[in-house]
Amino acid sequence: MNRIASRKSAWSLTWICTNHRAFITNVAFSCVMLLLAGCSYQHRMKNVVASYERGDFNKAVRELEPVLADRRDSDNDRIIYELDAGTIYAAAHEIGQSYQALHRADDLMWKYLDDAAETRVTAIAAAILTNQTVIPYVGRSYDRIMCCTYQALNHLELGKLDAAGVSLRRAYEWQRDAVEKNAKEIEALESAANAESNGKGYDSNAAMSDPSLKGGLDSAYGPLQNMSGYAEFAIPYATYLQGVQHALTGRADTLAQATYEFRRAASMLNSSDATYALQDAARCESANTGIALAPRVYVICESGMGPWLDELRIDIPLFMRQWPYIGAAFPVLKFNEGSPSAFTARAGNASYPSCVLTDMDRVVGGEFKQRLPAIIALTLVSTATKAIATYVAQQAAMSSNNNAAWMIAIAGAIYQASVNSADLRIWLTLPKRVLYASFPAPAPAMGTTTASIEIDLGDGQRIGPIATESNQSTIVHVRVPRAGVAPSIRIMRFGAK
Repeated sequence: MNRIASRKSAWSLTWICTNHRAFITNVAFSCVMLLLAGCSYQHRMKNVVASYERGDFNKAVRELEPVLADRRDSDNDRIIYELDAGTIYAAAHEIGQSYQALHRADDLMWKYLDDAAETRVTAIAAAILTNQTVIPYVGRSYDRIMCCTYQALNHLELGKLDAAGVSLRRAYEWQRDAVEKNAKEIEALESAANAESNGKGYDSNAAMSDPSLKGGLDSAYGPLQNMSGYAEFAIPYATYLQGVQHALTGRADTLAQATYEFRRAASMLNSSDATYALQDAARCESANTGIALAPRVYVICESGMGPWLDELRIDIPLFMRQWPYIGAAFPVLKFNEGSPSAFTARAGNASYPSCVLTDMDRVVGGEFKQRLPAIIALTLVSTATKAIATYVAQQAAMSSNNNAAWMIAIAGAIYQASVNSADLRIWLTLPKRVLYASFPAPAPAMGTTTASIEIDLGDGQRIGPIATESNQSTIVHVRVPRAGVAPSIRIMRFGAK
């Protein structure tokens, strides 16, 4: 808040303390209760995420469970807690718990599949007098796609190929939903913000021309300028895994579909990163002409920690002589560093360097960038509306000797302070990037059916040896949140035993 606003706040506090000492205790208690209620998602999950990032997945589970039990009664943010629970349980090898958490999140999000954009806009616009954290978190497009992708991995670990296919088809349905609705929803949100702005006499367009506000926004969101997601909200990771699932079934119809999915994944990648996907496509296409698929090893490494949201206060103009500026809370996307950027898989005398399958920073950042104009517009209108209403109430109270009027004004000031916060809910345990490699199952030693592979992470760690069978395909899934921490490793085998 600027100096003028700070002086006004200090004056108001002095007046309250001098004239209403008997009321101060109740006001202070109310402030504490409001602040506790407004505790951010990041704050509640801080210890959980810290343990997860250190690779102490079992401790992360222990710290998660009381938080999760508390928040499962909340309709507002249960989805985001269940999503993080799904990835944390999986890393700790509690697949049943992971399945249940992701199933709950998917069920809660699935009901929004057929909702018109206007339904979501109505709920968000209604929060202008509070803040965006009071409305239900219904998931972003990437939340829904990745939820289904991780559920497919759980099914694959349990050997349920068909169930994995169902989850991956749901991921594709969510992608189609995003293509159809996101642009309309964002446009409707901006229109709703402008309508509320006009109705309450606040010119949000003029505010955007204010040099102080413009400079603050440019500084905060400059890193997003050149960032874009993959075309049509697709996530190559989900598409490639769908190709793997089809290939593992081995039927003629699914091999044709696998060829298509591998090529679709390759089309989203740089030419250097598409190598393995194109090889997989060619292999499945050859099988359609009568050449049987040989066992294969798929290595998928989820590296690093995905983006998180921080709150930044930027002064916005109120266009009032008595109170020209007030601090507004904007969500700012932050990116993590310090994770392995590559791996090398070794099988026999051959080595296979990893390629990037998905840049999750790009996925999350691209969608956040698309929604940013609506986020800014809603923040401006919400903050200004509450500030102006509070000022009017204070002025009315100052001209009255009615204690009830003063109590209303004080409550309004507390209310404004408590709800002037940004929505920082985001899936915190997503990876920064997904790396992959695909290669033939190594030949076994003479007289055996067993061989092995090793994986050298870019941070110097070596994983393995991991046993492979000459008559089985193998998926090796690695989760390494930060360089130097012990990874979580999941091994899935398919084919003759």
